[in-house]
Amino acid sequence: MEGKVLKQERTIYKVNLFYLLVIIWSIIVQFLPIPFNAYQYVTFLLPISIYLFINRQDAERILKPNILNFESTIIIFIIWFCTLPIMISIVTLYTKLFGNALADIIAENSHDTFIGNLLFTAVTPAIFEEMLMRGIILDGYRNKSNFVAALMNGLLFGMLHLNSFQFFHTFIAGFIASYLVFATGSIYAGMIIHFINNGFPIFMDYLFPPDPDVGYASSPNFINCFVSVTFSIVAIYMLIRFLAKVNDIDLSNEKDTSDEKIFNCPLIISIILFILFSILLVILL
Repeated sequence: MEGKVLKQERTIYKVNLFYLLVIIWSIIVQFLPIPFNAYQYVTFLLPISIYLFINRQDAERILKPNILNFESTIIIFIIWFCTLPIMISIVTLYTKLFGNALADIIAENSHDTFIGNLLFTAVTPAIFEEMLMRGIILDGYRNKSNFVAALMNGLLFGMLHLNSFQFFHTFIAGFIASYLVFATGSIYAGMIIHFINNGFPIFMDYLFPPDPDVGYASSPNFINCFVSVTFSIVAIYMLIRFLAKVNDIDLSNEKDTSDEKIFNCPLIISIILFILFSILLVILL
C-alpha cells in the first residue's frame, strides 16, 4: 500500500543467530560424554529439527527438495573431480606451513569399520550439514546476490568445523556447493558433492590401504599448484554455468534485494568463538 512502510524481514540476522546457537551447542557437545556415532545427530539434527519445526510453513523453500536429473548428477561428479587440485593444494600448503599435528588428529577421528566410517563420515554429514548450511543458512541469505550468499556460506561452513586445518578447504567446498544448489534449485546437489568428497577417500583407503609411514606432501611445487588450481577454477566456473543451463536456471541476472547488514552481532560472536576454539585446539596439541 502506498505510503505504508513495510518492515523488512531480518532473514540474515535470524539465520546468523541460529548459526551462533549451533556453534555454541557444537562446542558444548565436544565436552559431553556422547558416543562418536551419535555426534552428528546430537550436534546438528537436533537444532535442525527444532528450526524446521518452528518454520515448518517454509520448509520446502528452505530445503529445496527438488529431484536432480541424471545429467546434473554426472556434471556434479565432474565438478567435484575438478575441485581436487584446489583441495589438495590447500591441504598441502597448510601442512607445509603449520605441520601435520592437527591434520593427523582429525584423520584419526574415524570409525573402526568401513560401513561405520562411510555412514558417519560421509552419509550423515552430507545430509545434516547440507540441511543446515545449504538449506537453513543459505535460505537466510536468499535476498543477497548468489556470490555474496555463497561466499558467506563458505565462510560459515568453514567455521562450522571449529579448527583451522579444515576451515580453508571447507570454505571453498561450501562456496562451490552453494553455487551447485543455485544452479540446480536442489539441495541434493550439495548432498551429492558432499557425499562424494567425504566418501571417495574412504573407498580408496578401503580398496588401497595407505602406507602409515607416508605422510602429507612436504615440498609442494608452487608453479604446478598455481597452474592446476587456475585450470580447476576455470573448469568449475564453466561447468556450473552449464549445470544451470541444463536446469534452465539463469545465474547471470542476479542482484541484492536487501540492504540488511551481514556482519551483525551473532556473526561477529561466531567468528570470535571459532578463532578462540581453534587457538585452544592448537594449544592443547
